[in-house]
Amino acid sequence: MDKTYLSKSEFGLASNALESILGEPVEDIDLTDTVPPLADVSDSNKVFKGKLSILFVDMRKSTDLTDELKAKKMVKVYRAFIRMIIQAIRYSGGYTRQFAGDGIMGVFQDSTENEKTMLSSQKAVTAARYIHTLVDYCLNPALKKHLADVCVACGIGICTGTIMITKVGMRGKEADDAEENETGIVWVGSTTNYANRHCGLANPREIFIDERTYESVEEKEQWSKSSRTKGSKIFIGYTVTDYYLALQEGITQEAVKAKIQSNSEINFIQNIFDETQEKALILVDEISKKSAELAIALKNVKMREDQVSIRENNATKENNRLQQWQRLLDSKQVDVDRKEEKNKKDEYNICIQLFRTVHCKRDLAIALGKDFWEEKLKLLILYGSYIGKSEKEVKSEICYALVDLYQNLDEYDLAYDALCIQAETYPWIHASTVENILSKTYLRTQLKSTIENRLNTAIKPDIRKSLQECLSKIK
Repeated sequence: MDKTYLSKSEFGLASNALESILGEPVEDIDLTDTVPPLADVSDSNKVFKGKLSILFVDMRKSTDLTDELKAKKMVKVYRAFIRMIIQAIRYSGGYTRQFAGDGIMGVFQDSTENEKTMLSSQKAVTAARYIHTLVDYCLNPALKKHLADVCVACGIGICTGTIMITKVGMRGKEADDAEENETGIVWVGSTTNYANRHCGLANPREIFIDERTYESVEEKEQWSKSSRTKGSKIFIGYTVTDYYLALQEGITQEAVKAKIQSNSEINFIQNIFDETQEKALILVDEISKKSAELAIALKNVKMREDQVSIRENNATKENNRLQQWQRLLDSKQVDVDRKEEKNKKDEYNICIQLFRTVHCKRDLAIALGKDFWEEKLKLLILYGSYIGKSEKEVKSEICYALVDLYQNLDEYDLAYDALCIQAETYPWIHASTVENILSKTYLRTQLKSTIENRLNTAIKPDIRKSLQECLSKIK
């Protein structure tokens, strides 16, 4: 059909539909004991809402299989794979609701049977085990028999949370009953998105679940806490590989498993955390040893001072000798004080270096967490007081690192405080950083006043230019 314009009737049709959707309030309907089928969900702003567990599963390397197999053979692989998945979901108390290529979504809901409550998360984990059991003990042996070397595997992701269910799309054209309705159900909420992400991050033959699903798992010793990265985002959950259902007596089939290819990026954040923790422990051990040596030295000095006092009281004839002892002790004390001062400076510099190291390393900052950095900052301020530095002087040395760290931790009020110190004392400041922080907080007055005051005294052209650019972002 050659269509070069939008008719008035079609424009009105679209406008009326938008007015109906956007002008009416959204009405929540609590889910009953069953997930509603498409026919039971009206084309309106009424949505079903409730706690569900969402399972996503997809075949791994299916693109490679499509390239290697002829189309008709691949049809058999797809149909066989999806048939196994649907059975596993259905016989585990769930519903199959979406198909996307070789990916399938299963939905599970809490239910009560014979006065016993079965949680949706328990059903979803059972279905995941059912799927891996059918794939490796049933599907792969059959594929090996009929299609030679074909062997498949799948990854599974599960997430439990609140879901809203609504119908979207468009019914058939007006005055044309033969035109099909193009409608479907969408599952609104982060739970669905996270289940899909977990599926994509799961290795072949692996199940990747979130914290809420893990809470209802009975055999917790089978699972390992794991972190996975997707772009700049970190996903924390629990994983298990080759977690099958038991086979009833009489089933003699051996498992046929697809090979698992290692992914060096999966444990990237975990490796950084382990390495940093090991270095921190070494530093703490060195500081403890130095502190112990210092304590012993000070104790010896005190013992000698006591001996000198006793001798002074007992005999005046030992006066010269006592004076010699005193001079010796004074000399030793100077050495001890010098070593103690050096130890304090070393402790301070070690802690300063830790904050400088995290600059521009977002993943490391997030992985260690806000509590870790707050504790280290308190320790740094304490070490600074030992060597005569005020809290502001300490923060001034690492203000740029604190600005970056607090941004990575989404603590923008704290980032603003550190930015004010940087604007007052540090040799450089970026206008882009000022703009980003001001977009996340309502604070303005202190930073503006600080920059204006420094412009009155700043001599170097480069810092004056940077401060003027920053001031323009505030105004």
